Amino acid sequence: MKLKSVMLAGAFAFSALSAGPALADMADKALGDWVRSSEGWIVNFYMCEDKLCGKVTSGEGVDKNSGGPVVGVNMLFDLEKVDDNRWKGKMYDPVGGGTYAGHVKVIDDNTVKMSGCMMKVMCRSETWSRAPSD
Repeated sequence: MKLKSVMLAGAFAFSALSAGPALADMADKALGDWVRSSEGWIVNFYMCEDKLCGKVTSGEGVDKNSGGPVVGVNMLFDLEKVDDNRWKGKMYDPVGGGTYAGHVKVIDDNTVKMSGCMMKVMCRSETWSRAPSD
């Protein structure tokens, strides 16, 4: 009986370790620099622990709430992976100054669809393209 428990524990540990890279590969599709063409900004999507976050890294504009430059403003907060190509969490729009419940859907390697709603009534979506690499 003890040997069976050890074998099951080993099989579980192996499956947990082997699932890690697969999850990381799926998450990698959203990582990187994306163009918000409506504003001309570049937003970097990165992992913050096991969640997806995003920050404006270049572009012109003023953050409505702070009155400061838009560069450096966090737009995505702690988005959790909900399936193979979608992250769900909070989004901030520096133009309007609102925080929304929203999600990022990876369409393909070079396209994401950003969707957010305020009070589940006022909803908006944008399609962003991957920023060209230098």
